[in-house]
Amino acid sequence: MSLGALLAGGYPQLRERRDASDLEPGLVNVAPVARGAVSLGNGVYAQLGGGGLTVNRRSAVVWRGVDRGSPVTAGVGRLRWRGQPTNLRDSSVLRADEQVSRSLSNLLVTGRRLEGSSVTWTGTLTDASDDPGGTLPVTLTVTRRERDSRVLLDVSVPGADVVAVHEYRRDGYTIRGLGAQGVAESVEDGRYPVLTRADGTGRGRWPLTAWQDLARNGSGGDAATTSAPVPAYLSSAGSGLALDTTGYAVVDLRHRGRVDSSVWSDRLRARVYDGTPGQMLAQHATDVGVPPAPPEWATSGAVVGVRGSVTRIRSVVNRLTGAQADLAAVLVRDGGARRRYPGWATMVDRLRGRDVRVLTSVSGGFALRSRAGGPDDEPGLLATARARGWLVEDASGQPATVRLDDPDAGGVAGALLDLTDPAAVDWYTGVLAARMRADGVSGWSVEGGDELPVTARLAAGNPVDAHNSWPRRLASLTRAACVRAGRPDCLLVQRAADERTAAVTGVLSLGGRTAGWSAEDGLAGVLPATFNAGLAGLGLVSSGIGGTSAPAVPLWPDERRSDELLARWAELELFGPLLRTEDGDRPDRLAQVWDSPTRLRQFAALTRLFAATAQYRRQAIAAARRSGAPLVRPVWAEYPRLRQGSTAGQLLMGRSVLAKPVVSPGEDAVTVGLPPGTWVELFSGRRHVVPTPPEPHPGERPEPVAARQVQVPAPVGRPAVLYRADDPDAASLRRSLRAAGLLG
Repeated sequence: MSLGALLAGGYPQLRERRDASDLEPGLVNVAPVARGAVSLGNGVYAQLGGGGLTVNRRSAVVWRGVDRGSPVTAGVGRLRWRGQPTNLRDSSVLRADEQVSRSLSNLLVTGRRLEGSSVTWTGTLTDASDDPGGTLPVTLTVTRRERDSRVLLDVSVPGADVVAVHEYRRDGYTIRGLGAQGVAESVEDGRYPVLTRADGTGRGRWPLTAWQDLARNGSGGDAATTSAPVPAYLSSAGSGLALDTTGYAVVDLRHRGRVDSSVWSDRLRARVYDGTPGQMLAQHATDVGVPPAPPEWATSGAVVGVRGSVTRIRSVVNRLTGAQADLAAVLVRDGGARRRYPGWATMVDRLRGRDVRVLTSVSGGFALRSRAGGPDDEPGLLATARARGWLVEDASGQPATVRLDDPDAGGVAGALLDLTDPAAVDWYTGVLAARMRADGVSGWSVEGGDELPVTARLAAGNPVDAHNSWPRRLASLTRAACVRAGRPDCLLVQRAADERTAAVTGVLSLGGRTAGWSAEDGLAGVLPATFNAGLAGLGLVSSGIGGTSAPAVPLWPDERRSDELLARWAELELFGPLLRTEDGDRPDRLAQVWDSPTRLRQFAALTRLFAATAQYRRQAIAAARRSGAPLVRPVWAEYPRLRQGSTAGQLLMGRSVLAKPVVSPGEDAVTVGLPPGTWVELFSGRRHVVPTPPEPHPGERPEPVAARQVQVPAPVGRPAVLYRADDPDAASLRRSLRAAGLLG
């Protein structure tokens, strides 16, 4: 690798290659008795032969294995774990070293059995040697699910440690999804381990990533490190795949002509989707659920992060409301510490009288030592959980030490409540419900969720499988606490997630964003991460305005929150479910939206814009929940015939509001690619009529067409926004802005 590539952040790729295995497809040989197409009913056919595996729905391909190769591979080996954080100084990113000692890639099919809507092929997988240990039995089953006619894949290889399927991929086809992947709108290449872990700081950006790795024990991360990975993707070929597992899995896009999806188990199960993007999103939502709508109060005003003292909170609220900001709530991350906030109850009551709610943070663990900003009851809760045997244990049977997030210190040594123990969960649900009532809070920022050691001892289950599903368990607990507290309209925002977490929590918080413009971990990466999370089933995504930190590198210019960065970040978040600010890991050193006249004026105006668009936002959320689509989506999701490059960097909120946020400094106008229809610029009223391209002839594959390119002004405070003229709900936005005095 050249020095230039290294400086561009290429060295994390070297680290990933060190840990990676490569299960390449081998040959396929099918006995005559097992060849030929079989009908699974309702127009679905499956065929396995010398050309590989193909599943069709009438004339359309649903899923196709690699061309003239084995659709499945297995391996024998083990996972070796690196970077499991165990104390406050260890902030390394968890990684799996995939050690495959034997790869079995050649498939010999000797039998076939058809039962109802399922067909099963049986045979063996072998390696290229004559070693008698190089053969394992295999069954490959394709099922048409009766209730919705979806296609399921099921591969079982007893004796294997890892199983992979190999899907054919035509050159030029793009992949989207896989969770909160933020480097690009579509993931063209690379490996994507499905492993819930810290996002890392830098994520490949030079020199920040290298410094974080050197100074903080491998905490730099890379393009694939995320606290919200999902083993599901959609392809521009009109197909999608979701691995049905909570265990360690990998989706590998490094090889031309194929996508490799592997699960570290002796069995791989997957759900296959097909059709238009909208149809595939609906299919996926049926399987994983849709997020509950946020409470109305949270979708029509800003949620502002602030902490320090009751006096400081009141001062910030006064500044914001004095500037005519629409304020829904304040988020006080260390709000459980009454010794830090004397007069808390009075403050909450007075703010509620001004229609401003209060949120705090909560986690599934307890600090091992008293901390300045921790909840007052934390030492007692730790003692109770330890005495009753409700803590996650290490291999020796002692409470496992993990690194917990801390608003003051960044991280503290702690212990985790065992969320696989029903008695522990019921107890802590009651504790949090009582805390919510006593503190008068209206919701929580749910911290952590990715800390479970993969070598832990649990009351029930395998820790490797439980690791990825831990965020969902934590989400279920906090949601149950809201209900038990009598606050069903509470707001929950959670950073760690698996594909079913959003159906419980609601809003995913993008973590690991720094106060900068970069695509790797700054503002420019927010929209791609939002898209990929939404297309993988995490339909409501929020990014804290300004990012969580501004890390410094010696002898390198420090990053700082600029007025422009804060304003542009807020403009992007106008189109999400929440308008939420981060006060950051060092609030006194980071610029805040309220602490200068310019920032205060800009932010207050944007909160009024957010409030004026609340009715459309709520209607769009309701429609998204009905359809299974995310609230914020790429133009491709609604207009798959358009060339994806011609609408890059643009978003749709719902179906009818189109925006192109500014994510680089110094711009005051943008080029917007318009789909067919009549589009109206929100602020100027200028109309653009784009004709619908002709339909292809029957049997012809439609060729992608370019979106109509237009220049739209985008000065700070007035982002480039257009709406469909034929949608009355979207058209009412301009009237709402005029009534609020925002068109002036």
